[in-house]
Amino acid sequence: MIKQIYISLLFIFIAVSAKAQLSVETSKVVEKEWQGHTFSSDQFLLDNLENFNSVEEMITVFKKGELAFLSNNQQNVTVFLPMDSALESMKRREKKKFLEQVSSSDLKNLWKEYIIPGRMDSHSIRRNIENKNGSPIFVRTLGNHQLEFFLKNDELYLKDYQGNESKWIEGDFYFKNGFFHFIDQLLYYEE
Repeated sequence: MIKQIYISLLFIFIAVSAKAQLSVETSKVVEKEWQGHTFSSDQFLLDNLENFNSVEEMITVFKKGELAFLSNNQQNVTVFLPMDSALESMKRREKKKFLEQVSSSDLKNLWKEYIIPGRMDSHSIRRNIENKNGSPIFVRTLGNHQLEFFLKNDELYLKDYQGNESKWIEGDFYFKNGFFHFIDQLLYYEE
């Protein structure tokens, strides 16, 4: 009888210790600064982007395309965010159309192509490419297409199924539901 009490107490101790450790690990906040802005793992995606000047214009289409809904309602996702510099190569009329006239449903479908399930950081992507002797790797998006990742001049690039390329600018930022990374061009977008 005493042996059973000791065993029960041991199991209770282990369970309480595991629960306490889990609580400590999940409450840890990871912050990373870039371009004078601090991004934090305890905030949702668009909350992290508020007041970040390098996506000031893109915030409009992120919100209109319900990027917050897409990224907040998924667990463990990786989001690739085009910076405002992606708009610089557009003609003024095309840029205005993209920012103001593309429907919210079209934008929502577009942003699904920028989100992949799971947390992928630059290290894991590079490691997978290296494990394939430098060959590109392919990952399926929430929009059900594939993103191709490859190295060019030792820099990381993404390519959509239409052949549009985007350079990885900076990344490995945590947010409440995963990772996000900044890229320099729009993908999956046709004029």
